[in-house]
Amino acid sequence: MNTQVLIIGGGPVGLTLSLAFAKFGVDCTVIERNVSTTEHPKMDITNGRSMEIFRMLGVADQINAAAVPSTICHDVSWIHTLTDQEIYRFNYPSPYQARKEYKKKNDGTQPMDPAVRISQIVVEPLLRDAAKMLPHVTLRYGWKFLRLEQDEGGVTAWIEDSRTGEEKQISSEYLVGCDGGNSRVRQGLGIGLSGDAKIRKRYSVHFISHDKSTFEPFGPAWHYQSPVYGTLVSQDGKERYTLHSFLTEDEDPKTVNPYDKVRAFVGKDFHFALLQAIEWDNNLLVADHYRDRRVLLAGDSTHQYIPTGGYGMNTGVGDAFDLGWKLSAVINGWGGKNLLSSIEEERRPIAIRNREGSKRHTEARIAIGEFWPKKLGDQGADDDKQRSRLADKIVEIGNAENESLGIEIGYSYLGSSIVCNENTDKGQDDPLVYHPTTTPGFRPPALFLNNRTPIFDIFGSGYTLLNFEPKALDVSSFALGVDQLNLPFTFVSVEDGHARSIYGYSLVLLRPDQHVAWRSQKLPNDPATIIRILKKISGN
Repeated sequence: MNTQVLIIGGGPVGLTLSLAFAKFGVDCTVIERNVSTTEHPKMDITNGRSMEIFRMLGVADQINAAAVPSTICHDVSWIHTLTDQEIYRFNYPSPYQARKEYKKKNDGTQPMDPAVRISQIVVEPLLRDAAKMLPHVTLRYGWKFLRLEQDEGGVTAWIEDSRTGEEKQISSEYLVGCDGGNSRVRQGLGIGLSGDAKIRKRYSVHFISHDKSTFEPFGPAWHYQSPVYGTLVSQDGKERYTLHSFLTEDEDPKTVNPYDKVRAFVGKDFHFALLQAIEWDNNLLVADHYRDRRVLLAGDSTHQYIPTGGYGMNTGVGDAFDLGWKLSAVINGWGGKNLLSSIEEERRPIAIRNREGSKRHTEARIAIGEFWPKKLGDQGADDDKQRSRLADKIVEIGNAENESLGIEIGYSYLGSSIVCNENTDKGQDDPLVYHPTTTPGFRPPALFLNNRTPIFDIFGSGYTLLNFEPKALDVSSFALGVDQLNLPFTFVSVEDGHARSIYGYSLVLLRPDQHVAWRSQKLPNDPATIIRILKKISGN
């Protein structure tokens, strides 16, 4: 068996990576040890940046259609139990409302596509089916990765049929480990992890209940937070729920009753159908390296977070597209050898930043739990005062885990070896706010043009030079140099005064991942300026 790229792991990251390779015309084979897609929900939010990436990969419409209906809000409710009075609610718009409001505002501060609530048990089959339709992708479920060897010419991997024990070899030019937190690929390479491991054991119960009135006593909500009993996630806005609880020191996951955990959270007895209950560890870890010669890592094999903030899968989607376009460029001959070194250079700092964000969000939940009473009544003036004090404290601490646009779309590759920064260029440190910018290294502002076209839809699949002054600036002088580098390149004229004011520059050069590589108010005196920037990428 031979393939250009072998992907170990068929979760959301591995499948997203396969779509990226197909987009750039690279053959890949995905090996997944399980015989089918996951049966546990795991992630439950696809943030705005991930939706922008899925838009590039042509699956955003399918994800929107399969997600929780776009008219249902993303509210977060703090409670003691579901049968007690609600303590406080953070109100967040539905995707439909968010999109409608942003079209009116159109100021570049929001993602092109709003976040959607969708479970991993829905996302994985969707991505799998999309990958199946592509000629460059081969999927092989039920095969376990055993070991690998690599040399200057390629990688040889040994895999085993999970059902029969049959072994086979696969030869590839490159191999990518997307095989989760316990990555056999990473371990085989001897790459370590830095951070905090096994912070706290969690116990999650996935179940179905048609008793909707029990779970919406105060109206629809996405998360119900109880410091005493855990966090309940409404997975589909209809009947599927997951309770993320925890075990006490004297509780054994093998004998604990999951029904008791759920009923304690609800505060009363009711009927529900148990689907799955699992124990897992909270980790805050980042891999020390992302690459060993022809073997690369992405997703949970490089970072593991506490789910607060939803950074796990979403960071992995960013990993996948970054790795996908860069490795495709190398395989297709227009990417230089040093391009692969930029994967760790750019993505590892993002992983560390997101790890710290997840830690802060967890600490906020802990802080709320520290002043929360073990028991809370539901009658009398004293109880009303107690609930009011709890609400005030919740507001004071805030809910940054669902409001951190600065983390989600405001991350940058400032100072990267493959973007062109000026000494005056600055980053953005506020995790809550994204300030629209075309500073090289950042993702550019998302907005709707005067003809109602999303600006991201006019970007090419390779490099794109946006010219906001096409009548004054003739960029044809760059075409010859670009042709010599054999780069996929698109020149786009944008005659839109509002877009020009938001982007702030006449010329903005975008990479295939939509991050800014260069910008200028005028044509450079030496047209080769841009070419030199691109040569760092092409290696020519």
